Amino acid sequence: MKIVLINHSYQVRYFYRRWQLLAHTHPDLDVTLLAPTEYEWYKDKDYTYDGGKKLYAKVIDEANFHIRQFRAVYPQRGDWTSPDFKDIFLDIQPDIIYNVGTHQQPSLFQVINLTKKYLPHTKVMCFSMRGPCHDLQKPLFNGSPYRYLRSIWTYFRQKHSLNYFNQNIDAVFCHYPDAFASFRKEGFTGPLYMQTQVGVNEEWFHEDIEARKAIREKYNLGDAFVFGSASRFTTDKGIDDIINALPKEGNWKYLMMGKGSNNDNKRLADLIQKNGLSDKVIMTGFIDWYDMARYWNAVDCAIHVPRTTSKWVETFSLAAVQPQITKKPVIGNTSGSVPYQIGMYDMIVPEGDIDALRQKLTFIMSNPAKAREIGIKMYNRTHNSFEIQHLNELFYQTIQDVVKGIYDEKKIDMANI
Repeated sequence: MKIVLINHSYQVRYFYRRWQLLAHTHPDLDVTLLAPTEYEWYKDKDYTYDGGKKLYAKVIDEANFHIRQFRAVYPQRGDWTSPDFKDIFLDIQPDIIYNVGTHQQPSLFQVINLTKKYLPHTKVMCFSMRGPCHDLQKPLFNGSPYRYLRSIWTYFRQKHSLNYFNQNIDAVFCHYPDAFASFRKEGFTGPLYMQTQVGVNEEWFHEDIEARKAIREKYNLGDAFVFGSASRFTTDKGIDDIINALPKEGNWKYLMMGKGSNNDNKRLADLIQKNGLSDKVIMTGFIDWYDMARYWNAVDCAIHVPRTTSKWVETFSLAAVQPQITKKPVIGNTSGSVPYQIGMYDMIVPEGDIDALRQKLTFIMSNPAKAREIGIKMYNRTHNSFEIQHLNELFYQTIQDVVKGIYDEKKIDMANI
């Protein structure tokens, strides 16, 4: 079976490694990843990721695993199509083309149009990072006639695209239950699965005693109980809530991993000082993808408590599953995908409830044996639900069904297989 996957992240081994392992494990597959020849990563988030970077795709040509380049053109900001897709598809003659990104991407609609015209037997699958905040919303008058008329035009354009998508896609993948419900609410009746395309790789993320020792020595953490978080420093990631909820007493430290804009950094630095925590909170700055495994080993309890906004909701955070795979307990909240990822609902506090978060932090810090026990349970959940080898086996089974036109509802949820 030949499968083509399309995403800009396949320029980077951190992201293409999962699919390389899928090919190595299943020699009956021929897996081709398509990545743009060049792509400017994080140009709108350079404060978070230590600067925008232009990356270039490499070419790999193994027995049944390949990476090929394509030229990208940008009809809309942040979105792309390619003049090379037609020739590439006709050359490969894939059984499946899988566009990974969003269900409203121009590249996806280009794929659908090309397969309908030139490869009618090829199945087209889509992964979408969506959450309910991306649901189609009817326009409301906001006081500006121009904006109202523009919102009406946008609504009907998106509705037309959504109807075309629903009628012409062979299978859809998403991160978590709320996204699943959104697709059904918006009229998609075909095969729909919760299978994240991110996951966590135990080649890199696992319990590591030496890494724990090295990072704790680097920051002079001693025998303190260490809380940790990793995210951008915008208010929607809930860092303010964490700082306000940190215990007032005790032998603890808070490893605050990530970056923000100058305004974000100042806001949080002022809050830390106001709360009298300058000697407790350590701001590490940007941590590289691969180094995150070492840093998670240094903490004793991770915290991930984002805030839902009208335009954003957490749909699958690595900051929830990466510490779990290193056997750390994670305290989360009721925002977006967080409860689904963590799984243990006694480790979930209501979104925005500072007192409940403080009580949970204090309990975990005061009961280290219980914290370790919870960490083992969380490792088992992540290993059995979100580790890439588990995801690959489920994906392998799923694509067999897609090609045969079968929808096995037992394979809907990656966390319940």
